[in-house]
Amino acid sequence: MSHRIVASLSIGAAMAIVAGAVVTVAGQDGARGAGAKMECADLTSLTFEGQTTIAAASLVPAGPFVTPAGQTLTGLPAFCRVVGVSRPTSDSNINFEVWLPSSSWNGKFLSSGEGGYAGTLNYTRSGLDGGLDELIRRGYATASTDTGHLSSDNDWAIGHPEKVIDYAYRAKHLVTVAAKGVVAAFYGKPASYSYFNSCSNGGRQGLMEVQRYPEDYDGVVVGAPWNFQSHSNAGFVWDAQALGAAGAEIPPAKLPAIQAAAIAACDADDGLADGLIEDPSTCAFEPATLLCKGADADTCLTAAQVTALGKLYDGPKNPRTGAQIYPGWARGGEMGWARSVVGRDVTNLGRTYFSRLVFENPAWDYRTFNFDTDLSLAESKVGKLADAIEPNLSAAKRQGAKIIQYHGWNDQTLQPGNSPAYYERVIAAMGDLANTQDFYRLFMVPGMAHCYFGPGASSFGGVGQQRPPARDALHDVQTALENWVEKGVAPNQLVATKYIDDAAATSTVKLTRLLCPYPSVARYKSGSPNDASSFVCTTP
Repeated sequence: MSHRIVASLSIGAAMAIVAGAVVTVAGQDGARGAGAKMECADLTSLTFEGQTTIAAASLVPAGPFVTPAGQTLTGLPAFCRVVGVSRPTSDSNINFEVWLPSSSWNGKFLSSGEGGYAGTLNYTRSGLDGGLDELIRRGYATASTDTGHLSSDNDWAIGHPEKVIDYAYRAKHLVTVAAKGVVAAFYGKPASYSYFNSCSNGGRQGLMEVQRYPEDYDGVVVGAPWNFQSHSNAGFVWDAQALGAAGAEIPPAKLPAIQAAAIAACDADDGLADGLIEDPSTCAFEPATLLCKGADADTCLTAAQVTALGKLYDGPKNPRTGAQIYPGWARGGEMGWARSVVGRDVTNLGRTYFSRLVFENPAWDYRTFNFDTDLSLAESKVGKLADAIEPNLSAAKRQGAKIIQYHGWNDQTLQPGNSPAYYERVIAAMGDLANTQDFYRLFMVPGMAHCYFGPGASSFGGVGQQRPPARDALHDVQTALENWVEKGVAPNQLVATKYIDDAAATSTVKLTRLLCPYPSVARYKSGSPNDASSFVCTTP
């Protein structure tokens, strides 16, 4: 793992083995001591495996910093800013930065992740958890990458298979190796521990690292992972085709009635009627109960809309085999569907995936998609690269890695049922639940939308979330991970916080809720329904 690094320095060149990668310091005329530190500006002499170089390195004084895109970040400590590029192939150009606190380093490396199709570095989350700015404020050495293409290039994948590989898995690994090497060179010692914490595509990156390069990180926080891209995007196409049938489109004005009916049917299953469904996977709400008895209205559904809603809940199936391709949307989070689910067109995520990465045709029409043959092509062409779905995580467990995953049940961007479905596959591959929970735990979050916000309590140290009220193992998932890795204390529960208005500057707590390791769920026992201590974890 990251804290076990062998270093060897000799006349002419200094070599260090960092997580299996060769780090070369160019132009060395004499031996350097094993504990020697490099000046920030001298880091430009580093190369990694002959394919990653440092283009610039400079000290940034404490205070504001203006990003290349012109955004001003404030309240930063003094740090060494390292700008690098990796070119593993002639068609690769992976940009990255490593930020190293000058005097406030906590001894650890915590990598940021990159959402969606990336294309830009994750400098900030605008005052929320997860960007380079927030991580360096907390004392971590950190890094981020554009994964090998620019977000301004819509057609980056067409005719560029190596760029697809870079995005899929190669860029994050190469940047991780380089970042850890830069850390060791600047501080004269490697990071004591290396961590990863991100959500969405960043969650996919975390699982990909665990599966392909289990030696890269000691611990990984995986939020709402887009780890089964080929099938998740098929789900977006399924939704678009279902809603595109004659008379089937569900206008956003009907979503409040749908959500209210689902919640009324299943809200009290956890012992408390609070407007949230604790475990939507057990909710038996049927769309037919909303069938209009008379004229069409926002409070009911037409027959065609009932059919479409049923397909959204059921998720896509292979027309030839009848096999489930991907989970459908969870009941109880319908109010969040207005932008990304209920429309006649596939979401931007699905459109980009199939038109650019799979078919390499910007004019691709989702209505022509075949859920048997076209999905098979997606799996074999791109899925084998970007789908992080390997359930056998024995190598990561042997390395001593720890994984904490979370997913909001009200996720409106990535179908939340995928997380427990993947976790169940891991349980089967690892032998049983106990053997899995020894190193990997999943927390499902009632009422949380994609990665953050939503009507439920959704702040517990994840990317994009408001800062938790305390940086302890109960309220902050990153601290919980570090306690598990460094002290052997596994997280048996977390507490999520809901602030009064989901604003980064808000510190007034509206309520707290207990989060339980899957398959356990929180059940109300007694006391204030707004206090996590009024709930207990139980196994259904």
